[in-house]
Amino acid sequence: MPTVLSRALFRGGCAGLALLVLAGCGGSLSSLAPTPEPKRVPEDTILVADTDTTALDPEVARLYALESELLAADDSTRRAHLLNQAMAELATLLRTRPDALERSAVRSVYGGLTAEYRRFHGYPSDPDSTLLARGQIFSVRARLFAELEDVENPLLEGAPVRPEAEVEGTEIPMTSNRLVKQSTTALEEEPSEHVNHWRRRVQVYGPMIEHILAEEGVPQELKYLAMIESGLNPDARSWAGAVGMWQFMPGTGRRYGLTVNAWVDERRDPEKATRAAARHLGDLYDEFGDWHLALAGFNCGAGCVRSALRRADAEDPSYWDAHEYLPRETQGYVPMFIAAARVMENPEAFDLAPPEPASPLAYDYVPIHGSRLSLRTVARLADTTRSAIESLNPELRRGRVPPSKERYYVRIPLGSYPRFAWNYAELPDEKKQPATTYAVRRGDTLSEIAVRFGTSTATLKRLNGISGAIIRPGDRLVVPVQEYASALSAADQRRPLRVQYDTSPPTRPLDAIETARAPSDTTSGPPDASPASSPQTAASAPTSYRVTRGDTLGEIAQRFGVSIRELQAWNDLSGTRIRPGQRLQIRD
Repeated sequence: MPTVLSRALFRGGCAGLALLVLAGCGGSLSSLAPTPEPKRVPEDTILVADTDTTALDPEVARLYALESELLAADDSTRRAHLLNQAMAELATLLRTRPDALERSAVRSVYGGLTAEYRRFHGYPSDPDSTLLARGQIFSVRARLFAELEDVENPLLEGAPVRPEAEVEGTEIPMTSNRLVKQSTTALEEEPSEHVNHWRRRVQVYGPMIEHILAEEGVPQELKYLAMIESGLNPDARSWAGAVGMWQFMPGTGRRYGLTVNAWVDERRDPEKATRAAARHLGDLYDEFGDWHLALAGFNCGAGCVRSALRRADAEDPSYWDAHEYLPRETQGYVPMFIAAARVMENPEAFDLAPPEPASPLAYDYVPIHGSRLSLRTVARLADTTRSAIESLNPELRRGRVPPSKERYYVRIPLGSYPRFAWNYAELPDEKKQPATTYAVRRGDTLSEIAVRFGTSTATLKRLNGISGAIIRPGDRLVVPVQEYASALSAADQRRPLRVQYDTSPPTRPLDAIETARAPSDTTSGPPDASPASSPQTAASAPTSYRVTRGDTLGEIAQRFGVSIRELQAWNDLSGTRIRPGQRLQIRD
C-alpha cells in the first residue's frame, strides 16, 4: 500500500492546494514557522488533494515533493540542483500529457515551481514579462531531444534526403540517419516555435557570426550551433546557469577571456561570446580531430566525450560509435545541429515563408570616461531610448557603465555618434572621471560595496588598511577598477569606431568631429548628420590570389577589402574551406 501523506490545508484565504508545505498568499518564507528537514519521499507516494480527495498521480506527487525540498533548502547549490530536476520532470510531464494543466493540482505545482525559477534567476515576477522568453528555447529543446529517445535503430541509414534539402560543401559532415531524419521532421512540423525566430535573428547576427568564424578559421556551418543552443538569443539563460547566445558556464567563459562579474557578463555579448565559442570549438577539434566529437564536447564537456570514447568498441571511434555512451541530450545534439543546417540552408524545400526583414548588427562604438554613468543618461546623450542601449549592450548587468580605469566602450545606434559626442562634451567634468574611490553612505557594508564593484571584501580591506569590518558614512574607500579591453583589440583604443557587418571592411575608425559650441550668432545644437569619413574604398585588387598555408578566407577578404560572401560568389565556394596552392579570383 503506498504511503499516504497527511493533508495540509492553508486557512488564510489562499486558493488552491497546500501540500507538504504552506506556500502562497504572497508572504515570505521567513515569516512562516521553521520547516522541518524534509525527507525524500518514495517515488510511489500518493498525495491526497485537500479539495476533492483525489489521489495525485506519482509524477505530480514527485513534483510536490521536489517543491517541498526546494523551498526548505538553504544551500544555493542544492537549490539549483533541485530546481533543475523539478523543471526537467515538469517539462516531461507537460510533454507527455499536454492536457495536464487542466487539473488544479498540476496548475498549482506548475505555478509554484515557475515562481521559484523566476526568483532563483532574478527574473521579474510579472508573468507577461518578455524576459521570460529567455528560457523558451530550453523547453523547446527538451521536447525536441525527447522525441529522439524512441527512435528504433537510430543510427541506421534513414530515408534518402530530398535533393533540394541536401547541405553540400560543408567542412562538418552532414550525416544522414534516422536520428537526423526525426530531428528534421521535428523542426519542420512547428517552425513557429523555433525556425521562424531563428531565421529572423540570423539576419541580425548571421553576418557577425560568419565574420568571426572566418577570422578564427573554423567552419561557417557552426553558426547553426548557436540556434540550437539559444535560438540566437543573447539573453538566454538555462536552468543550469549557462548564459548567452553560446550558453557558456562562468568557468568556461572566463577560460576563454569573457569577463563575468557584478557589473559585466560578457557571455551575453554576442561578438565576444562568438569569438570565445569559435576558439573553444577549435580547441575541441584539435583534441578530438573530429567536428562531431567537438560539438559533443561543447555540449557535455571534453571529459564526458573522452569517457564515451573509452567505452566505445572501435579502433578509432567516431561520435556515432560513442553515441550510446553519451548523455541523452548529447545523443540528440549533433543530429539536431545537422537538422538545423538542413532547414536553414534550404528554407524553400521546407515551405518556409520568408522572414520579416531585419537589419544586420551595426552600431557606433564609442569610448566613455565617466564610470557608472547610467544607461538612461547614455541614451539621452545619443538621443535614443534606454531599451536601444540595453539591446546593443546586453553584457551590462546593472544599468550603468561599469567602473573602469580606462575608457569603456559602449555601443550606440548607428550614425548617432556626432550627436552623442556633442552632448557628451557638454557633461560636467566630474561626471567623466573614472570611479577610483567610493564615499561610504549610511547603511553600507564592506561586503555590499565589494559586490557593487566586482571585488572581494578581503581586497577592500587590504587596499584601505582595514583590520576589522567597521566603516563609517563619509569614509572614502579606494576601490579597484577593472580593465575592460575593447571588443576589437586591433583598433585604436581612443578612437570611436563604426561597425557594420554587412559592409567591407566591417569596422573602420570614425574621424573626430567638432564638439565645441557654435558661435553665438548661430544656432547652438548638435549636428544632424555625421561628418565621419566615408567608408574606405579598397584599392584595385589583383585578378587572382594564390592561397598559402595558414590563410583563411576571412584574412584574404580583409587583405583585399572585400567580403567573404563576394569571395565565395566569385570562386563558387559554398563554405570557407580553402587549400594551399588554390587560386582565388578577386575582382575590382
